[in-house]
Amino acid sequence: MTTRSRVLVVDADATRATETADALATPERETRTLDAADAALTALGDDPIDCVVCERDLDDSSALELLTHVRDVHGDVPFVLLTADGDEALAERAVAHDVSAYVRRVDDWRDRLRTAVARAIDADRDPTGLLKERALDEAPVGITIADARDPELPLIYANDAFEELTGYDREYAMGRNCRFLQGDDSDPESIGEMRAAINAETSVTTELANYTKDGEKFWNRVDIAPVRDATGDVTHFVGFQTDITERVNAERVAERRAAELAAERENLQHVLERIDGLLKDAGQALVEATTRESVETAMCDLVVDNEPYTCAWVGESDLADKSIAPSAIAGGIADGDPLDLLGGDGPVNEAIASGETQVVDVADLPDREWHEALVDDAFATVAIVPLSHRDAKYGVFCAYVDDATALDEREVAILNALGRMAGTAISAVETRRTLTADDIVSLSFAVRNRDAFFVRVAETAGVSLTYAGSMHRDDDRLGLFFTAETDDPDALEAAAADVDGVVDVTVITANDGACLVEFEVENAGLLSTLADYGADIREITASPTNATVEVELPRDANARSLVDHVEAEYDDVELTAYRERERSASTKQEFIASLESQLTDRQLTALRRAYFGEFFEWPRPTSGDDLAESMGIARSTYHQHLRAAERKLVGEFFDRP
Repeated sequence: MTTRSRVLVVDADATRATETADALATPERETRTLDAADAALTALGDDPIDCVVCERDLDDSSALELLTHVRDVHGDVPFVLLTADGDEALAERAVAHDVSAYVRRVDDWRDRLRTAVARAIDADRDPTGLLKERALDEAPVGITIADARDPELPLIYANDAFEELTGYDREYAMGRNCRFLQGDDSDPESIGEMRAAINAETSVTTELANYTKDGEKFWNRVDIAPVRDATGDVTHFVGFQTDITERVNAERVAERRAAELAAERENLQHVLERIDGLLKDAGQALVEATTRESVETAMCDLVVDNEPYTCAWVGESDLADKSIAPSAIAGGIADGDPLDLLGGDGPVNEAIASGETQVVDVADLPDREWHEALVDDAFATVAIVPLSHRDAKYGVFCAYVDDATALDEREVAILNALGRMAGTAISAVETRRTLTADDIVSLSFAVRNRDAFFVRVAETAGVSLTYAGSMHRDDDRLGLFFTAETDDPDALEAAAADVDGVVDVTVITANDGACLVEFEVENAGLLSTLADYGADIREITASPTNATVEVELPRDANARSLVDHVEAEYDDVELTAYRERERSASTKQEFIASLESQLTDRQLTALRRAYFGEFFEWPRPTSGDDLAESMGIARSTYHQHLRAAERKLVGEFFDRP
């Protein structure tokens, strides 16, 4: 008669314990369920138990604590750990506590549990067989057992996870030392650390490169622990192999990226220092430049003195023959013919038209031979930077390099910044020259654009307007003075107040069918554009049917850019006259500029309103009260401003050499 085996199921969850017992119950096997460690120890003391199946956590203890008590009191009673929450650390601790089997409650766990329990109960009791029976075939990490009594430490056991990790089957691994996993990149120091721990019969953890059967390298975390017999002698070594390739690779990627970032930071610091020095030098050179030629020369010299540039030149297109030639150059020769721009499809044309920097490889230049004749040294790439300020275009700035990779985004950004600085400097020079140049270009425009406020005012009010001057307000508004031919200044004021763009209207004087009116505007449209180009407004006339505007610029100013922009931007504005002439040696503009620099805004306004209001005529058509009221100040304050202005005006007359 076959004796029925007795299995004790210990689980705090009664439903789960019943499920486990049902999975193990057979005619030859008797199962019993308990919910606590103390009850299990009592049951082991009362009756012979062939196997204990225990869940990881109990109400009064844990499976590992119960296993320790069982080994201390009841010796080699088979003990199977069954859990759904297992991990590598739990598996390692279970083996260290001499567990018989480890089964995870996943997938076909019932079949695996029945097999593990049967093997634990029926196992041969010789030491090697017992260790094999207790090995964790279910463990998620590779497990090996080596015979410590043999100097070669041959393997006597390897689990399924080891086979899956290394690609070597058990038949090959048995009887061999684990060193067959090592290869060219296996760290000698880590190998020496394991050897020293084995010789000292102590535990060790290390990480090293190992190789699969197919020669593929993986990173292995190896944990080795000695197993001792009842007398304390080490009989075996248990090894745990965990694939940490993903983690090591991630760490190496992070280290490599950190090194790259450090190099990038160092390179960026170098770039920033270079940019800072270059822009400071450029700013100093351009501030000191007093002519357009000196601005252009400074730009070319500055760039060529800095790597990686071999040549630089500045040029402005000739409107007459549609060509361009260097007006300043460094690192090259400008003795050849101008570059023909009539084709309209080259990078120089594109930079001027689009206002965007063009970076072109030498092989792609349609006018390659012209550029090569210009540059002393061979070059690979050219950056063509437009020079402009607001809407005014001043040509291009070209910089050449012999290494195409040198013109990266950062370098192009530097060139763009230099181009903007040069454009601003040229604009400032051209604006200053407007007041002092001897060679003058006069432009006359016919204006039928109803967006121009003076056209709308003349049409709406049915009057004729003549420009008398202008001044800037503190709030960035512009005050424009016009004389108007009208007998009804109130109607003019009312009509002008409804015109878009006009913020305020003030009739300063009115007599004999004419009046002086100030129009305060936020955006003067066409007039603002003309001023932005450095044009000096000489005359504006407007009637209900037509209007004209006349301006002056230096002869070498960007007159064509101004005309092109005005005609493109404003409908019904057309250039009707283009004249060049010489300005007299003694200029009214110089005198006015000198005087206005000495007058405050209030003094200038008081003087202008007194003059245009005929305050200096006799009999006076306008009183001091009227003028003070037009400025919104007291009469005494107005006369203080006026007297101060008169003193400066008379002093300028008598004190001038």
